[in-house]
Amino acid sequence: MPITQTSFDNIKVGYISETDGYIKDVSIADANSYAELNPETEFIFIDGDEKVRFLTINEVNALTPKNLLRSDPCLTGDQPCGPPKLKFFGGGGVGASANPVVDSSGNLITVDLVSGGFGYTSPPQVQVIDPCNNGSGAVLQTIIENGVVVKVIIKDSGQGYLPPAQTVPQYPAILELTGVTVTNPGFNHNCGVDTIEIIPSNGSVLSYNCDPFGKIKSVSVDKGGRFTELPQIRMNTETGINATFVPDFNIVRDPQPVEPVITDVVQVYDLVGLNINGYVDGKPYYGNVYYVNGIRYAGTSANSGTNIVVYDTQLSSVQKRPIEDTNV
Repeated sequence: MPITQTSFDNIKVGYISETDGYIKDVSIADANSYAELNPETEFIFIDGDEKVRFLTINEVNALTPKNLLRSDPCLTGDQPCGPPKLKFFGGGGVGASANPVVDSSGNLITVDLVSGGFGYTSPPQVQVIDPCNNGSGAVLQTIIENGVVVKVIIKDSGQGYLPPAQTVPQYPAILELTGVTVTNPGFNHNCGVDTIEIIPSNGSVLSYNCDPFGKIKSVSVDKGGRFTELPQIRMNTETGINATFVPDFNIVRDPQPVEPVITDVVQVYDLVGLNINGYVDGKPYYGNVYYVNGIRYAGTSANSGTNIVVYDTQLSSVQKRPIEDTNV
């Protein structure tokens, strides 16, 4: 098969139209014509590494065919095995990305949604790609709101996937049980008599609703716990059949401090390249930050924060240099 040479004609970008949604496959010439009428437009470009980039028209004009090539096109020999990669496709939009969370038993238990993308008119599909074909069977479902992916549900965790090796980029996270998805309602359950349990519970308490036919309609998390392994959720019943469930987790990225809860922490393989929000104790910090008098702290607000300073550089975080009050 002949190799198609890249050229400027192959460079295509996209943009979001207020009336027509996500417009893609726009040539550089057409992008310039559109920018003349809409000078503040932010254009969307997917490079050779399948990374989504947001560009001004001047940056679009600076693109060359090299931007269409992979940064590592000459990978040869055996490649290191690791967790699966997640690829969003379809749905009419662009830009959704997430990192997988794999437990020590090889289950894909949840994903950390890094970007919801935009322009989706229907829920995109998610392909789970295992580079070494160790794992299989994971099934993911997306939910969108206003053109953005807001949630990824693990319909089936699969099996055999590899957790991250110590040498790959990763960040700590805590998984908090916030919901349970009913994947099969089953039937003939004795509502109000049958009980639902999660093993191990890790302090979680669940309840359920069912219809007159004994089908499980929904499950509520009355009290959530923290998990590092995929729990089993089941009905204790003598009459019910086939009800199945999967847990939904909220991911607290890079919790601070982690020492008192180190047994609750999982390591997430960073496939999409998270932005580092600073440094704490010499380590990159990816979590939320808030500001008080111009000083950046780990957490979401002064009321619920940690008073742990997030430094601009690795060296200053180790030395814990004092930060001047900038009154910003």
